[in-house]
Amino acid sequence: MNYKIAQFILTPPQRSPATLEIFVAQPDANKEALAGKLFALIQIDSAKAENLKIINFLINTVNHNYYLSEKMILRERLKSIRIEHIFESALAKTNKKLAEFLQSEKIRLNPGLLNITIGVIYNDGLHFASLGKNKALLIYKSKAEETAKYKLADISEQTGGEAKRGANLTKLFSNVVSGALPRSGYFLFTNETFAEYLSAKQIIGIITTLPPASAAEQIKNTLSKINLYVPFLGIIIKNTAGLEMAEVKIKEPVAASTNASIENLLVTEEKTEKLLTPAGLVSAKKWLAWFNQLTDRFSFRPAAKPGPTTFALKDKIFAKKKPGWLSPARIFVFLKSAGSGLIGLIIFLFKIITDKRAMADFFNNLTAAVKNAYLKARLALISFFSWYKNLGRLNKILFSAFIACLLLFSANLGWQAVKNKQLEKELAASNLITLIEQKQNQIDASFLYNNEDGAKKLLDEVKILSGQLPRKNQAQIDQYNVIAAKNQVQRDKISRVIIAEPKEVANFANLNANAKPTSLILAPGKIYAADSAQSAIYSIDLKSQLITTISLNSQNASSLKFPSTDKNNNLYYLDGGRLVVLDLKSEKVSTLSFDYQGDLANAIDLKQYNNRFYLADRGSGQIYRFTKSADKVGASAAWLNRRADLSDATSLDIDGSIYLLNTDGQILKYAKGQAEEFSLAAVEPAFSQAAKVSATAKQNYIYVLEPTAKRLAVFDKTGNFINQYTNDKFNNLIDFQIDEAEQKIYFLNDAAVWLVSLSLPANK
Repeated sequence: MNYKIAQFILTPPQRSPATLEIFVAQPDANKEALAGKLFALIQIDSAKAENLKIINFLINTVNHNYYLSEKMILRERLKSIRIEHIFESALAKTNKKLAEFLQSEKIRLNPGLLNITIGVIYNDGLHFASLGKNKALLIYKSKAEETAKYKLADISEQTGGEAKRGANLTKLFSNVVSGALPRSGYFLFTNETFAEYLSAKQIIGIITTLPPASAAEQIKNTLSKINLYVPFLGIIIKNTAGLEMAEVKIKEPVAASTNASIENLLVTEEKTEKLLTPAGLVSAKKWLAWFNQLTDRFSFRPAAKPGPTTFALKDKIFAKKKPGWLSPARIFVFLKSAGSGLIGLIIFLFKIITDKRAMADFFNNLTAAVKNAYLKARLALISFFSWYKNLGRLNKILFSAFIACLLLFSANLGWQAVKNKQLEKELAASNLITLIEQKQNQIDASFLYNNEDGAKKLLDEVKILSGQLPRKNQAQIDQYNVIAAKNQVQRDKISRVIIAEPKEVANFANLNANAKPTSLILAPGKIYAADSAQSAIYSIDLKSQLITTISLNSQNASSLKFPSTDKNNNLYYLDGGRLVVLDLKSEKVSTLSFDYQGDLANAIDLKQYNNRFYLADRGSGQIYRFTKSADKVGASAAWLNRRADLSDATSLDIDGSIYLLNTDGQILKYAKGQAEEFSLAAVEPAFSQAAKVSATAKQNYIYVLEPTAKRLAVFDKTGNFINQYTNDKFNNLIDFQIDEAEQKIYFLNDAAVWLVSLSLPANK
């Protein structure tokens, strides 16, 4: 393409009263060759949060309406369709869409606050529409000669437009300015304040001397030194048609020496530096040159005698390369000089130490020098007091006043330096807060467009920036807390955190002060909690919330683990080498022997499904299936087709398939003894100590409990993340039960059972 584009944006460190944005489209090469490059420069003179929403909609809409226009598709076949017609059509559609958007979002927008320029550059043709007070500046040569000077013309003043008459929200961009960008010419789109701080000469000098990208950086540097209170933004477009050959054109020098070419290069460098130096800036090189001239006048070097100059042929052909600062030669010379000086110092000290007379002379001279300095200082002090004493009264007053003013001046300088340093720190903190608030607004905008990946990246950036905020006084701490609170709300939103509002159902400590329940299981109308330490099972009637105790002292139960129910309303607990069975209807207790040859210390979990029991063994890496008979559970058989790594498994559940939960939150899924591909979606924060999984056949979802994080995460049975529940009251989560039909969660925390409402998607 025969153009180059660069942009710059400079916001004040204080909170800006305006919302700014620059957009330059990045189409692929084919689309750019067909349609050119779209750009926009937008400034809304208010700081409302909804401005960013309007800007994003406007940019996305005009980009879509232009590049995906029906006329653009036809233009691939019919080159007679003109770019300006497609651009005008895209603007008309954007006007209509913007009005509909503002009405649907119930946003009241004052057109007088808008300063918008939207344009497209195609080959050397430029088409743009402008609204408000933005400037369109053309930099061109008045004549075709290379020596002709550049001139600057304000196109926005000549074309008028919406800035000079009342704008209508349905016809924001009614006028399109079209024209060809002159060869070697430049176009500069800026906001209104830019032209008030840089003169036309400065603008022309910077833009025509440097490439667009470098010119943008130079403008930013210059403006940052001039003003820190208003924003600046702009787009630089350069027509590079016909410049390629000129830039690589080689001139053959006529009898030019190496020194002459270097002098020309230095002159060019000095002219460029002089052109780009802001007015009023002290030139260090100028003062250094004056000082060198002054010292040369008092130089004692003999003048060189004139004589014939001779050159060797090799001097004309070869140039000796000067070694760099970090070259091996430079390093060697430095180390050699330092080593020589160090060796000389060591030899000198060694001579003094080994020669007693020299050493005595050295210390005598040192003592004499100290005494002499002390005497001189004392004499000077006495002379000063004598001189002061002999002064007249008026002179004493004047001298004392001078000393007092000098001390006050020095103290004021010191205080001013401390104050300036403090202001710099406050300014840096203010800039940091402004940057954080901008990113938090961008996060809110990302939520509106369901851009979770972008929101996550911005949240990480805000976390890093927040850590750099000062917290030395209460005001800074309060500011940090406000930012941290908003950051946490946004993190909870992206993590789909639901702050649970638990309601206490029952507290077993009210029944038994020593109650220490270790598990929870839900049955029709009741909840049962096992307490191995008290050899008891507690029962809660969910309607009356009455708590009763079922004693197991007669069975000598000591380790009630892995509760599970069957279809016949029997509740099973593994107690060593047997199963304790509770008939839920009669609440009678019996036992069954549990015939297992392995080590129950390696048992991960035990669940009953379809009148069979399944036990996961960490040591053997196997799941065993047991058959129940009248008086025992036995006839175990390996269910997995091959051994699996179960070293990190913590819990098991069955819905036809078997789910094994690892501590990192990942689930191993097996069907008919075979492993299946399955994984849970990532959650924020990630699991580190997941403890229990629930995925029964009655449930449509998978539930994962992590007590250390005080949370319960919910997934559908394909692994998609739904939400997660948490509350600071859950300081010792032990177990949970789910009632999807009633949309309730029961948590066992310490010795109390808590009820939390369950919120699930409507389509489930």
